[in-house]
Amino acid sequence: MLTLGATLVWMLVAAPQPLAVLHALALGVFLTIALGLLYQFVPVVARRTLRMPTLAFVHLACAASGTALVVEGFATLDFTRVAVGGALHALGFALEIAVLAATVVGTRPPAAASGALASLAWLVAALAFGIAAAARLADGIAVAALARAHAIAALAGFFATLIVAISLRLARMFERVDRESRIGALAFAAHLAALAALAFRAGAIALACAGALFATEFTRIGRARAPAYQRETFWYALVSCIGGIVACAALWYEANQLAIVCALWLFVGTAVVGYLQRIVPFIAWIARARRDGARATPSLAAMNASALGYAILVCWTAAGIAFTADPRSRIGASIAMLAWIGLVTQLARAFLLRRPSPANP
Repeated sequence: MLTLGATLVWMLVAAPQPLAVLHALALGVFLTIALGLLYQFVPVVARRTLRMPTLAFVHLACAASGTALVVEGFATLDFTRVAVGGALHALGFALEIAVLAATVVGTRPPAAASGALASLAWLVAALAFGIAAAARLADGIAVAALARAHAIAALAGFFATLIVAISLRLARMFERVDRESRIGALAFAAHLAALAALAFRAGAIALACAGALFATEFTRIGRARAPAYQRETFWYALVSCIGGIVACAALWYEANQLAIVCALWLFVGTAVVGYLQRIVPFIAWIARARRDGARATPSLAAMNASALGYAILVCWTAAGIAFTADPRSRIGASIAMLAWIGLVTQLARAFLLRRPSPANP
């Protein structure tokens, strides 16, 4: 959250290199949040206790310092720093793999946890492609093919397969609609589509088809869902699906800038922002209920302001549309800053809100 706010301020007061901004968002915001949430998601779904939790903080230090080096390297065109920053991310990522593997060893994790763990293989590939590209750039060698492979492995491989794996599980937890049996098939389709996109230009069609299947599944969830708090979360998922499909179309037409903006901000970013508003209050509610008792803790519904959730979604989507026209748009950054302020407020409610007492409703 701090990196997101700082990046938006940077875009408002300066004209940073687009690749520096791209990696500040991809590594410092969305990847850091996704990997952080996996420390919570995999043990909960696998019904195991997280092993070696202190290593997660070492990972965080590697991720923060690695992001700083990568962003500074792109901002100053010092690609040696980019490669070193990528290596630090790889080290932190190796620690997470060790922690999660130790957590689930000896069990057969359910489909959601297995899918989340399988997505990590794509992140290994993305980091390898990215470090290799940075090393070649430092030597003055063209890296178009490596850069494309890096982007597809990260966005279509890691983020897409991860979102597919966790979304249907979260739907079961929060929407009370059980479609978890579809995770295996949908995740397999997403993996195949990412492989096709990595190998062939026509693979963009396969990605679009996988996105359409996922959107269809979420539409069914939307029609079957029970009355639940945070109804706006469904719309976050749907906007995310639309952003992903538009990114696939842009990739097919080789509109690479449009494809990256739609994939990163609208597909990945919208899903992450929507799920944060579910997962953070849920974790905070459990901690507060254990500490103060359930009767003294505000309900999950009260911890989230749905009107604010819709406002964040509108601002986030509007900013994404502005960025598709111009990734350096200060108008887009201003609207995104409004979304960020709303998101900080929304998440803070989970920690600051107090349950009304009968004498002081």
